[in-house]
Amino acid sequence: MERQIPKTLIIGIAVTVFAIILIYLFTKFPGGSQGISTGTETVSYGGSDKCASCHRRVTPAIVTQFAGSTMAKAGVKCVDCHVVEKNNPLGKEHEGFFITTTPTPKNCAKCHPAETKQFDHSRHGAPAWIALNGLADFTPEQKKSIDRIPEANRGPNGIITATRNSLFDIEGPSVTPAACETCHSIGKPNKDGSIGNCNKCHLRHEFKLEQVRKPEICGQCHLGPDHPQAEIYEESAHGVMYQTDGEKWNWSQKPGRLTVSDMPAPTCATCHMSGFGSQGTTHDVGERLSKFLFAAVTTDRPNNIEGREAMKAICANCHSGPFIDNFYSRADSVTSFVNKKVQEATGIINGLVKDGIITSKPFENQISFTAFDLWHYYGRTAKFGAYMQGADYVQWHGVYPLLKELNKLKEEAQQLRLRHKRGARP
Repeated sequence: MERQIPKTLIIGIAVTVFAIILIYLFTKFPGGSQGISTGTETVSYGGSDKCASCHRRVTPAIVTQFAGSTMAKAGVKCVDCHVVEKNNPLGKEHEGFFITTTPTPKNCAKCHPAETKQFDHSRHGAPAWIALNGLADFTPEQKKSIDRIPEANRGPNGIITATRNSLFDIEGPSVTPAACETCHSIGKPNKDGSIGNCNKCHLRHEFKLEQVRKPEICGQCHLGPDHPQAEIYEESAHGVMYQTDGEKWNWSQKPGRLTVSDMPAPTCATCHMSGFGSQGTTHDVGERLSKFLFAAVTTDRPNNIEGREAMKAICANCHSGPFIDNFYSRADSVTSFVNKKVQEATGIINGLVKDGIITSKPFENQISFTAFDLWHYYGRTAKFGAYMQGADYVQWHGVYPLLKELNKLKEEAQQLRLRHKRGARP
């Protein structure tokens, strides 16, 4: 004879199941103060936060992104980053708060003072904007601090070049905001006295370690004919390893603790910024560099010896000393070759100016475009390729077109001299 299940037990089971479903729904899809779903987990954040309560309806994606971030999990709230002092020129009244919609490094420095200071001294700081628009936008106080940055020195090999500024002026506001400014504004001065934009790399509002450690974040700006680091990296052995096995790497390892077990091959961040092996984390992307590769004629950086030893220490996590020394020797040799060719071209241009055949004004005639392309595209590409394992970029995207442009420049100079001799305008 079959035993009947008591009705009270059936009712009890049903009530329990229903309760479990309700709990799941209220945590998965919060309607009040419960939490915010990130898609994979529910973070207890937002219920007591006035900003999240409202923006959950207005801009739900932003709230969801932030809820899953390390900042939210550490107890950081919207007001911690967005609320500013009443005298802040970037601030405005908003729902009982005085906020900025665009936090600057000044806001970030409250919790990240060391990283902000390193950034201020880096190529990503003021020099990035100076390369585009000179010093006009900086205050006297900012200019004093800028003088201490290697890339912003006022010497003949400084980053402040008439050609860059002139190109910016020629293209003007109808082009530059959608072009060069997009990347170079990483170092643009802000109205609150700070310089730069942390959000260029730390895309809000997730602030993922994985995001800033993968090469795609750097590839937003470091690509194209004049700085093709992204393409060079893809060609390199390091890039191939990333593309084939990168999904297996430990992208979430805490800063300063990365080892070859986490990342068997480097990305841009590993070499230039990450705490890896004996090297600590830095936001000064020039700290481990030894030469000014961006310049028409490359010279040693002030921290040449220290920078090279720091980068070699990163390489030493995987490579032997003789391998590293040989690699640098080859790259230095390419740089010397490029320097000589660029200097030859510069000598030809200077000779034309000295003889009154052309003026020194950039981009006034075709030969000045040829001279610019020679170093700014092909010379830089060859040098970048040499230090990043990009053989094709050293040869066919670098040295070969450089030689071709040099031959073209010589022919153009000869024609200009013949025309000048005949009394024709250049």
